[in-house]
Amino acid sequence: MQNSYICPITQKRQANDMETFWSKFWKAVDPRRIDEYITHMSMEPDEIISFLKDHHVHTVCDAGCGCGIYTAKLLHHGFTAAGFDISEAAVEIAKAHAASADLKTADILSTGYPSSHFDAVVSIDVLDHMSLGDAGHALTELYRIVKPGGYICFTLDAIDEEYLTEPHIQNDQGDLIFTGGKWTGMVFHAYSRQEITLLLPVEAAYQINESADHFAVVLSKP
Repeated sequence: MQNSYICPITQKRQANDMETFWSKFWKAVDPRRIDEYITHMSMEPDEIISFLKDHHVHTVCDAGCGCGIYTAKLLHHGFTAAGFDISEAAVEIAKAHAASADLKTADILSTGYPSSHFDAVVSIDVLDHMSLGDAGHALTELYRIVKPGGYICFTLDAIDEEYLTEPHIQNDQGDLIFTGGKWTGMVFHAYSRQEITLLLPVEAAYQINESADHFAVVLSKP
């Protein structure tokens, strides 16, 4: 299916906004909590990993890898994995859980990778924690670093009811910007199917799968 839309949003965020929130977040996380989560995490293939295996993907970049949980899962399934996160603290944690992956600190709007570098890029619940405009720019960057014939796979969460109880404002693009409480400084955008199509490169074939709590999107780069 071909997309006929172009994302109309062109205003980029201030460079340090997202970095500041996530740096504080990952510095405050108890490493024992992450260790426990990974210990009990299922390594069974999910919808994205099953897709990548079915399409004979070898090199995968985990965009916005956080503490490396999904990177570790990619390694478990035999992929050659790289990854990056805007938070240096997160990347240091990730190195402990995905030691054989090539991990670095980088901004999703400017990753520093060469063009056409990976067979696939995955991004798990990252683009929904950016403004609508930034998410469009991020997808453009991820599209750049994927090889022709490669794939971009990303997920977007449904809104958490807890978010609605925390102090926030909502701008005219529909972004929630948290102004108080434990999420102060975080951004979240709850997507509709139509909004997703507005983000996608016009030449990319795509598939959008919707469940009760998230969207899973696969782009194919010609």
